[in-house]
Amino acid sequence: MPKSMTEGIDFRCAIGPYFVIPTASSRSAGSGAWQAGPAAAFRYRPIPRLLISGLIQQATSFAYTSPDRDPVTALTFQPILSYQLGAGWYVRSSDATWTFNLRHATSTTLPLSAGLGKVWNLSGGMRSTPRQPANGWYIGSLPRGAEQFTLKFQMTLLFPSVEL
Repeated sequence: MPKSMTEGIDFRCAIGPYFVIPTASSRSAGSGAWQAGPAAAFRYRPIPRLLISGLIQQATSFAYTSPDRDPVTALTFQPILSYQLGAGWYVRSSDATWTFNLRHATSTTLPLSAGLGKVWNLSGGMRSTPRQPANGWYIGSLPRGAEQFTLKFQMTLLFPSVEL
């Protein structure tokens, strides 16, 4: 977006194409359809420590790997909310993808997610960039599809940049 449109607010957005290339060998593992459509993403920081963002993708099938495959027209939205609590702690909701199937007699799913995490800097005296933690943790829950509740534990290692 032109800078004049976002002057004074911390908002960014992007648009582009979205492609799905069928690679599943089993009908239960994928739709078996080539798909294309538009995609858009946005990021907004209305107040310090709060991040609101999302990814929107719309796919429509146009070619199939087999004649018995069903047409696909779906809109997906992944809402992302994150709030930094301080002292390395944060809460977030970013693991749920809402799916709106736009064909008659198809389902719509609106899962929710919530997580609590902490970032530890384990650089041990090495100089690292302030935005790049050496280690991060996330614990959360997410209902997906037919599942009612999932508890997830995740550890992410990020290696700091080191100036020699």
